[in-house]
Amino acid sequence: MFAFLTKPRINPEPLFEAALAASRNPVFYRDLAVPDSFDGRFDALLFHLWPVFRAIEADDRLSQRLYDLTFKRMELALRETGVGDLGVAKQVRAMMKAFYGRLSTYTACQSLDEWRDALRRNLYGTVADEAFIVPDAMIVYAQNLAGMRVSLDEARGGRFIFPQP
Repeated sequence: MFAFLTKPRINPEPLFEAALAASRNPVFYRDLAVPDSFDGRFDALLFHLWPVFRAIEADDRLSQRLYDLTFKRMELALRETGVGDLGVAKQVRAMMKAFYGRLSTYTACQSLDEWRDALRRNLYGTVADEAFIVPDAMIVYAQNLAGMRVSLDEARGGRFIFPQP
């Protein structure tokens, strides 16, 4: 009877799944040297969630629902790897902090050097080789993500198509 008083609920699941699928592309791990580890895959997911959150920033409810879903899924992933209750809470807090840091860092990147530095610190942050250089192809991909323009209506409809790496 009072349905007209509430906004329709928009499901963030298709947006999360699109970012997750893009982040799991084998090209990143096989050809672009993203670490194939829990941390590497987490950072790849955040890297792909970044343009999604930019597209929906005007919709606070959808942004919050996507954020909640993201960390619910991260908590489940940690539990599946055997992390106990006390460890999960601590790691999820660290992941949330990383989330905000990466989103603001990627948004601020303008030049090739800024992208190279940001990706080296974050996406490639667990690479132990001090001489490691971020592949140029990954910087081009990051710039392609930065240039994505997806309307809020498209995002609300779950239509979010990532470029090929």
